[in-house]
Amino acid sequence: MAKKKGSSVYEGAQYARKESTKELPLNPDPNILHQFASYNTIFTLSALSSREIRNPKLFFKSAPHDIIARSGGIGPDANRNDKPPFEQENQFTEESKKLIQNNKAIRDSLGRASTEFQKSNDLYFRNVEMTSVPGYNASRRLASVTNIMMELVEPAGITLIEKVKAAAANNGFLDHLDAPYLLTVEFKGFDENGQAVKEKNEYVKRVIPVKLITMDIDVNQGGSYYSIKAVPYNEFGLVNNFMYPRTSGTLKSITKTFADAVQDLQRILNDQNEQEKVAKFNQYPDVYDISISKELDPQYALSYEQMSQAGMVEKRVVQQEVGEEEFTMEFIKFSSSDNILLILENLMKTHPKYGAKSFDEWQTAVTKGGTDKFDPNDGLSTYFKYFRIRTSVEPTENFDEIRQTNAKIIRIVVEPYYISAYRLATAGIHQDKNYQSYVAKAYNYIFTGDNLDIQDLAINYKVAYFQSRLKDLEATEARSFSNTKDAVSEDTGTPSNRHPFADALLPLQSGVSVAQSTKTNRTAKGDNRLDQFFDAITNPTADMVVIRMQILGDPAWLGQSQFIPATPENSNGSSTDNNIDFFRGGEKDNIWNPNLKCFNYDVAEPVINLTFKTPQDFNDTTGVYELSSEQKAVFTGLYTVPQVEHSFTNGQFTQTLTLVRFNNQDLPVTKTSNEKIVKKDGVITNVKNPMQLSREIENIWKIRENDGMA
Repeated sequence: MAKKKGSSVYEGAQYARKESTKELPLNPDPNILHQFASYNTIFTLSALSSREIRNPKLFFKSAPHDIIARSGGIGPDANRNDKPPFEQENQFTEESKKLIQNNKAIRDSLGRASTEFQKSNDLYFRNVEMTSVPGYNASRRLASVTNIMMELVEPAGITLIEKVKAAAANNGFLDHLDAPYLLTVEFKGFDENGQAVKEKNEYVKRVIPVKLITMDIDVNQGGSYYSIKAVPYNEFGLVNNFMYPRTSGTLKSITKTFADAVQDLQRILNDQNEQEKVAKFNQYPDVYDISISKELDPQYALSYEQMSQAGMVEKRVVQQEVGEEEFTMEFIKFSSSDNILLILENLMKTHPKYGAKSFDEWQTAVTKGGTDKFDPNDGLSTYFKYFRIRTSVEPTENFDEIRQTNAKIIRIVVEPYYISAYRLATAGIHQDKNYQSYVAKAYNYIFTGDNLDIQDLAINYKVAYFQSRLKDLEATEARSFSNTKDAVSEDTGTPSNRHPFADALLPLQSGVSVAQSTKTNRTAKGDNRLDQFFDAITNPTADMVVIRMQILGDPAWLGQSQFIPATPENSNGSSTDNNIDFFRGGEKDNIWNPNLKCFNYDVAEPVINLTFKTPQDFNDTTGVYELSSEQKAVFTGLYTVPQVEHSFTNGQFTQTLTLVRFNNQDLPVTKTSNEKIVKKDGVITNVKNPMQLSREIENIWKIRENDGMA
């Protein structure tokens, strides 16, 4: 992580430590909109080109062009090319130009659209609703889920469809249905003296490439009212048409690396599209581009033993060459009913660095020596490096006359994702301290005297909740997804991390169960444990304590990087995305973006601190509640945020956060720390760099690889 001034993981946290004299509550990075006495949210819907999809920095740094609708009206400058699309130079391919020239119906349609576009009829944003599920989830598991609803008003006319069509054509797309568009969100306002607040533009600006899904139109005497559903354009790659193969296949490996495996999957899918071209199902086949980030070691050798234990090997062909035994594996047989996301997930779960063994080593590193030896005040250093899947769709300028759409490049990349050590809490075991140092957002509710954000809060406490521990039917030992063996103190030689009541008021219980997952055909020791852990974090709202909290709108929760299309530079199944550093604040593994002052949802789950108090009693003499400075409500603590609902309604910006409380938090939140990395007897006790521990484990693997032990 960058350590230079102005680019730390949580720049805001450093600022809070300077300005605040309180131990609690802290607000490491306050809502940037608090600087406004009043503000407006400005929405703009505009067009995008293929060039901008390939290089997202272009649309982030420049003003919107070919503007379709804007809050407050478009105004005199829609920033468009007013020539009819078929008269514009270098806009279409030669084939598309010939198609336009030879087809009067197309020319007439584009001409009408261009004429209506040039009239600059105003379209206004009335309301915008957006729901973001950026992390692991039950519906897509490894990919994000975002829904956007926009309500637009056109006082005079019904020209939105013509405008959309002309804006797409101005950027080389004859198919306006699948064309990319850009939703820009900006916050502009005034201070208490009525002066315009001049803030860094990117702090209060977000850009979201979108794909329009549905459009409902209501026309009456007041004008035309549009209700539009959209999704981020990178999530367009997750539709069934792209995510389900239309053929069966079996992955093969000769050189036996993970990069080879995804290249084989890519080859099968592209061959499928080429065969459909021969059968006249398409004129220009879509192209798949599948890769694994270099950060996930795609050149690591496939393990025959690991894949066999996972029940994935179909055939093993042995060859004898130069006195040495070599073999080719056929593995992961799939059909048209198998989702590509699941194929890649099952493949990556056999990677030694991200399987059950590595998971166990992470657990050991986190809890080694017991809680008296490990100080998790280092914040995010104890995150487990796992993986997620990112997609993007790049529409090409080649218009397919058979399918009546532009051909597309579907990019799929497996990239790192970090899981908090606080997820390891099991019945009777906790991590002993809270990670206050790296909590980017803190909220203070009732009776704290410091509430600036929370408008409403509702708690769902599942009293009957318990944590299941898997038991193999053929084994006698129950295995939990977390290490249930007591860590042993190096000083006393006695168990040190088991507590009769790890959380006295909100105790976490466990019970033995049999695996119900469809992926329990694995026989490798410990794999069920990892599967259970993963299944638990993909269903976060089923946890013991879930809170719905409505707050004043904060751009930090809009994020940014999760909306940016993947732009991997793919080299034989191994890729690097050089654009994503910019949108994550300069570093690929930044969990908090110090430049945009927002969460990078696609790196890790956000963690916040929630504090609220309850009065001891009502004083009959003074007529006021008696409050103890030490007393906090039982539900105070650290929470992860799996879902955010954004509402821009009638000029008011609010958000509803779904909070899931980390279990077994019985100790108070610790103060922030500026300590450096300290090692005692080889054990990391305090790590300032959030990913240091993960990198220490990486070094262990490198040593093993060099020694031929991995």
